[in-house]
Amino acid sequence: FQVGGPVPTALALLTRFGASTSFIGKWSTDRWGEMIENDLGQARVDIGQAVVSPAMKTGFAHVWVEAGTGRRSIAAYRGSHPLESADLEGIAWPSYHALHLDAWPSDTAIEAARHMKASGGRVFIDFGSPKPDWETLIGLADYVNCPRRLVNVLFPGTPMEEAAKRLVALGASEVTVTDGDSGAWFFDANTALHQPAMPVDAVDTNGAGDVFTGAMIFLTMQNRPPEERLRFATAAAALKCQQLGNRDALPSLEKIESLLGDRDSD
Repeated sequence: FQVGGPVPTALALLTRFGASTSFIGKWSTDRWGEMIENDLGQARVDIGQAVVSPAMKTGFAHVWVEAGTGRRSIAAYRGSHPLESADLEGIAWPSYHALHLDAWPSDTAIEAARHMKASGGRVFIDFGSPKPDWETLIGLADYVNCPRRLVNVLFPGTPMEEAAKRLVALGASEVTVTDGDSGAWFFDANTALHQPAMPVDAVDTNGAGDVFTGAMIFLTMQNRPPEERLRFATAAAALKCQQLGNRDALPSLEKIESLLGDRDSD
C-alpha cells in the first residue's frame, strides 16, 4: 500500500529537492485517508488546506506491474467527493509561486488556475486523460505534460509534433510529451526538442510521468533552458523506474546529477 497520484508524487519530489509545497485534496477519516496524511506528513508536504470528513470515501487505485518491463495497468476510483469551488475559499493565492494540477475536476481546476494566474503565479498541468472543457484549462497553463497515448486520443491520426503545437496554440506556453522508452519531447511556439530515454533496468514505471513533471517544475521555476530541463526530467524519471513504488523510488538531486554526469562522460 502506497500513496500516489500525479500531484502528490510531484510535490513529494519537489519537497525532497528543497521546495516548500502544499497539497489541496479531499479524503475521508478511513484508513486510506490516514495513510495519505501520514505519507504526506513524512514527505513534508503541507496539508493544512485539505478537506477531510468521515462522510466521504477516499479515492484509491489498484496497480499491476509487469515483471520484466515495469509497465503498469491501473484501475482507479477517484473518491466520493471531488474538490469544489467552495473548497478553494480561504487560500492565500499570492503566497504561492506556482500551482500544479492534474486537471480533475475540470471546473475546480479551471477556477484554481485563474486564481493563480491573477496572483502572478505559474500554472503547471500533468494532463493524463481527457477531461470536460480541457481546452479552457490548457489555455490557462504555462506548462503542460501529457503522455503520447493521450495526444493520440485528443488528436487521432495527427502527427505528434503537430498535435503538441495545437496544444500550444490553445494557449499553453510549453508542452512536453512523454513516451516511455522512446523518450520525451518539448515544444513551445518556436522550439521542438527530443530527449532520448536514458537506458535503465526498469522495475516499475508507475509514477515516472509524475516524477518527470515534478522535475520539470523544479527547473522551470529556476528559469533554466528547455534542453537542460528536458534532460534533467528524463533522468529523474529513469531513476524512478529502477525501484518499486512512489516514495523510496524518488531520486535525489545528487543521483540525478550523477546520472547526467555519467551520460556526459560516455
